This record gives sequence, structure tokens and C-alpha cells, in this order.
Amino acid sequence: MHDLLKNCLFVNDRTRFRELKEAAEDFRSEYIGNTIIRDGIFAVLRKYADAAGQELKLLKFPIDDKQVWAYTCIKEGVIFVTINTAIDLSKQVFAAAHELYHIQQYVTKKAASLESLLTKPFSAETEQKKEEQEANAFAALILAPKEQIKEQLNYKGKKTEDADIYDLVSFMDTFAMPYRAMVLKLFECDFFTQEQADSLLKPETGEKIQNYARLHDIGTHWLKPTYDNNINSIQELVELNKKEDAVSETRCNEDIQDIQEIIKSLPVKE
Repeated sequence: MHDLLKNCLFVNDRTRFRELKEAAEDFRSEYIGNTIIRDGIFAVLRKYADAAGQELKLLKFPIDDKQVWAYTCIKEGVIFVTINTAIDLSKQVFAAAHELYHIQQYVTKKAASLESLLTKPFSAETEQKKEEQEANAFAALILAPKEQIKEQLNYKGKKTEDADIYDLVSFMDTFAMPYRAMVLKLFECDFFTQEQADSLLKPETGEKIQNYARLHDIGTHWLKPTYDNNINSIQELVELNKKEDAVSETRCNEDIQDIQEIIKSLPVKE
């Protein structure tokens, strides 16, 4: 069995997976509805934080280390979510949904602190901790509910057992899901057997199928980095705080210096 399958919540704890499925359905009902969310997940992050009475800053900028997808931390009661925009947009979307789970856990459990780092979420080298398995499962359940996947098949006049690799490529586009995450999702939905999923998760198979998507221009928008950078807006907020004496001048100057160092280190947009 491929390490991605061995390390997923669906295989390791089916009961907890079912609990998360119900939680994801409740969350979608309250904050999303029946729409296909895709990159709307960034707005959902803000919407959830607002509803919970939490201040949230969403930072987007390219990071040289593409194994870093996103991370979330709390500083003085403010939730900071950082998205690496040097990775494919579909990975940014999944990373945001992954971090949403950690934020929800922080809000509902009133944890004293939170620090999560999403690096190589489908790693063959390290075994994922339980909460990371849960965050990945929750992300996929939020982004691509089984019923919406079945609806897409119905539009094509197909049944669940008829799903094939061409549908896989189509689903990647429809739900803005990374390749491996989509394979795992279809395995969890019983669209693919373990043997089929194992085969699809081979590096050479994945590259071949993603090249097929690019060749036929299917969902290529999601298969490219965006290199978005909104860190300048954070500097403007710091300077506004300085102007209004909201925090000390020393603290503001230190923050501005830190931001300038980050800006200098950013890769040039291609």
C-alpha cells in the first residue's frame, strides 16, 4: 500500500473519519452551502474567523522552499495564516482548507496557542501525526464532498464504478484539488480500489496524467503558481498603527524592518 494511503485517516481511523465527515457537512451547511468552493476557501477562512470573533490576517507571498505549503500561528490573539504562492494554486487551496481545520480546533477548544506547519503533506518519508491526518481529511471533505463528485459523474451519464483517469483529471479542475489529494479522495469515496489508487500514486503515473491535463488545457489554471504578494498591505497596517500610536514606535520599527527583510528575500515573479 502506498504511504499516502497508509498514512491517511480513512485507513487508520474510519470512525474518526466518519465523525469528520459529519463535521465537514455541518460546516459547509453553515458557511458554504452547496457551492463548489475552490479558491473561495480564502474567503471562507475570513468568514469563519469573523463569525468566531477572531481577528485573522491572511498573508500571501512566495516562499523559496516549495515543500512549505502554509502555516498558521497566533500572535497576541491574532490568527496569522501564511500561504506560499510559489506552489500551484490547487495546493494553495488545499493548504488553506487544511489550515482551516487547525483554526477551527483552536477556536472550539480554546487552545492557548497554535502553530502548525504544512510541509510535504503527502510525504513518503515521515509518518503524519494524527491531527495532520485529520486536517488533510477535513480539507478534502470541505473542498470535494462525495455527493458533489457523484453529481459531476451524473452530468456525464456515468455511475460511480465507471470513474476513470479522465474523470480524475476533470475532478482536479472542478474542485481545484492537487493530484494526489484527488486520488486519495476518490479512494475514500470507493471510486478507486486500493490497487487502482496505488497505481495512480506512482510518480511516473502522476506525472503522465498531469501532463495530459496540461496538454489538453484541462484545469491548467490550478496547476501553476500565482506568486501573489500582499505583504505590502501588512506594512501599511503597521505604519497606520505607528501613526495612530496604537503600539510603540520601537515595536512598529522592528515590524517594518522584519517585513522589509521578508520582501528582499522573495523570489522574483516569473
